[in-house]
Amino acid sequence: MTKVVVENTLPIKIFEEGNDYLDGVFAPVDKEITAWDMTVIGEIPRDLDGCYIRNGHNPILPPASGRYHWFDGDSMIHATTFENGMAVYRNRMVLTAGLLNELEAGRGLYPGLRDGFEAEEGLKNNAGTDVVLHNGEFKTMFSRCGQPYRLDADTLATLGPDSFGGQWTKGVSAHSKVDENTGELIFFNYSFNSAPFMEYGVVGADNQLKHVTEIALPGPRLPHDCWITENYTIVHDFPLYWDPELLKLRKKKLTFNRDLPSRYGVIPRYGSGDQIRWFEGVPGYMLHTVNAWEDGDEIVAFGYRQLEPVPHVPMDTPRVKTPNYFLSFTYTQPRLVEYRFNLRTGACSEREVDDACMEMPGINNRYLGRKNRFSFNTHVADEPFFLASGVQKFDYERMTEVGAYRLPAGKFMGQPVFAPSADAKAEDDGYLVAYVSDAKESEVYIWDARDVSAGPLARVQLPQRVPGGSHAYWGRGEDIRKGRAAKALAA
Repeated sequence: MTKVVVENTLPIKIFEEGNDYLDGVFAPVDKEITAWDMTVIGEIPRDLDGCYIRNGHNPILPPASGRYHWFDGDSMIHATTFENGMAVYRNRMVLTAGLLNELEAGRGLYPGLRDGFEAEEGLKNNAGTDVVLHNGEFKTMFSRCGQPYRLDADTLATLGPDSFGGQWTKGVSAHSKVDENTGELIFFNYSFNSAPFMEYGVVGADNQLKHVTEIALPGPRLPHDCWITENYTIVHDFPLYWDPELLKLRKKKLTFNRDLPSRYGVIPRYGSGDQIRWFEGVPGYMLHTVNAWEDGDEIVAFGYRQLEPVPHVPMDTPRVKTPNYFLSFTYTQPRLVEYRFNLRTGACSEREVDDACMEMPGINNRYLGRKNRFSFNTHVADEPFFLASGVQKFDYERMTEVGAYRLPAGKFMGQPVFAPSADAKAEDDGYLVAYVSDAKESEVYIWDARDVSAGPLARVQLPQRVPGGSHAYWGRGEDIRKGRAAKALAA
């Protein structure tokens, strides 16, 4: 029988009647729990060793204006730890400075993303977008840049904002990258109103800032992700930006300028801003990258370029969904694209390699920045929301889908993570893990990554629903144990 301990009850105030990002599969949950001995359909592999952790937005109090955008919600972490065929589930709020201030006041204190120019001057860092394991701790990141928040890898307790040894109190990008082969964390930070508009840095395996430099952009941009290789980082400058003339009037309008190229800046990992080399490509926008690596004179990179960065939203779309339209890949229509940046000639080439509407890719993270063969991508659900209805396995040697699994009707999943088996010999020797939910209940699906088409090996039935969320990570058991031992030694 499932055992559950309610650790905390949250004072959630539901607000803005009719906002679909506060209802159904996205409705916030009001309890932090720990659960074990859960019902399992199938069998959890005994060599599944580590922690599957996913970030997401779980609003407690409304923005000061009461107008909610899904990206405004406070971070709630959902983690399932696997060891010896057993699973333990925990969910915890990330206690950011902004959330603590609001809980003390008993009301929302900050603007939301739907509040126009005001939002850019006082947006709350909710730390609700991505999560990684670095230096033995989980770290959560914010979509619009902010200090990451440190979490205990075992208990998920919030340890506070991370300043990398007191050397960096500014923001880091939502998709800061951990190179698991070196232990380094690579990040960029972008500014809304202050030239040069981007900074780039590297944090060592010891969590000390190793390198930082400025990167000049033509103006404020909205980069979301980047690529890394063994020796380089590739940052983005897309022609999607706030109308500069309206900004002078303290107004905001998102503009996609098809007359400007997309630019990709290749900088040595420890390079200075004046060493960056810009490559020009097809006008577009990209939220999420897959992977990149060095191949002779070229850098080869894959990512999901949007066909319609500022799409037409049908007039019959419910009113509250409209301000959230860019959260729906149904409208932006991402496609998998291969990019090649030739460091000798300066040439840039790109080609679409799959015409399916997919997003939210996951890979074996030991191959991040190295040549890999597989990614696990999510099928975009035919819904006006940020939802996925299945998973695809894509082979980059054959440039084709080599496996797929569609969820039952009404079920949705988030970003899948790859978890290696204990004695893995091949890149895909392991498991694929994801939360699968509907408006009432949630499970953890576990697939054999070598054959996702066969369906899940196991489904762990959770005693609490996991709301639709954002990004996920696999913390290897060995890495968590090493971090725990290092902390004990330091103490």
